[in-house]
Amino acid sequence: MSRALSFPPRTEWTPEPTPRALIRGSLIQAERIVLKWLTDTPTLLQSLLLPALMVLLFWLILDRSVSDYTNASSALGMVPMVALVGAMSGSSISGLGLRREWTGGLLTKMWTLPVHRASAMLGRLLAEAARIVVTASAVLAVGTIIGFRISTGVLGYLAIIGVALLFGLSFSIMVTALALRNRESRIVELVGLATNLVMFFNTGFVPASAYPAWLRPFVEYQPVSCAVEAIRGLAGGGPVALPLLLTTAWSCALLTAFTVPALRGYRRAAQRC
Repeated sequence: MSRALSFPPRTEWTPEPTPRALIRGSLIQAERIVLKWLTDTPTLLQSLLLPALMVLLFWLILDRSVSDYTNASSALGMVPMVALVGAMSGSSISGLGLRREWTGGLLTKMWTLPVHRASAMLGRLLAEAARIVVTASAVLAVGTIIGFRISTGVLGYLAIIGVALLFGLSFSIMVTALALRNRESRIVELVGLATNLVMFFNTGFVPASAYPAWLRPFVEYQPVSCAVEAIRGLAGGGPVALPLLLTTAWSCALLTAFTVPALRGYRRAAQRC
């Protein structure tokens, strides 16, 4: 009879805190998440197909009325708005997936691996960044069909992607923190619903002056409106400084408020199945 191999007991777990281990582990985690999204039909639909269809449907239904009211192409505000909402909706879907990993015990299993502890969260952010870039680029590409143009060239496109990344990643950090508060909570689903409502209360369709006076300040200075105006300015060479400053302020506020809760929530979730 063959004798089973016996291993000495492991008395101490030692992480790999080197920068090389962090980079390697983060890239592996990002690859794992991206591959999972590619095999997840709802995520693909939410991130790519739905935003593209929204651009075309909004243009077919609202282009004439919006263009007549604003004396400008509706695509100038609608395409940036859909790109941002698509990034936000994808973050909500990703947050639900993170909660499923917590409930299924995957976070706990990864926590016990001899890898850099920060690689899981950093890898998730890298995957989110890739998703946001692909979503925003797809929406901008479809937007060219209905008249959206980036007259500022390649630098303008890169700046627009930068705004989408800053806005999308800060929103993703918020969703991550909320998703890891309680596995029984439905707050992520509520955030997804609020994301859809935001489409009708921003300056993507019509300027803030078109809304009732009591609603105007909210519409004009809420995060999506600020980011839409920043992208509109970057694409057409219009005013950029104020909306870009407001977008940066909103994003920094979200990062300040939710980065630490997200990290603590991940640690807490990973340490208990």
